[in-house]
Amino acid sequence: MIFRALTADGDWKFGAGRSNYARGDAATFLNVATTLKTFLGECFYNPAVGQDWFSLINERNKDIVTLAIKAAISGCVGVTRVREIEYTYSASRSLVIKYYLDTLYTTNNIGTVTI
Repeated sequence: MIFRALTADGDWKFGAGRSNYARGDAATFLNVATTLKTFLGECFYNPAVGQDWFSLINERNKDIVTLAIKAAISGCVGVTRVREIEYTYSASRSLVIKYYLDTLYTTNNIGTVTI
């Protein structure tokens, strides 16, 4: 799998030839991060796409939120199994999603996305 690399700000990386692309697990994790940000309405190139995550996170049933996040990650190319999802929502309105998953390349990986 090949995926366009992202800058520290989350924008697509350009201008460095082949180093603009991630491969293997790095590509899978970029795909998951981008998918979660899109799913949660934080897609920089199309902010109208995605779930209203304020409504989702305010859901009282934590299982519903976890299942929604798990479904978004499970649909990513390269992900073979989502082992566990943890999330925290702070008073400063930031969301941190920590996930444990298996990919086509390795098992029991940990990733984090902050929105």
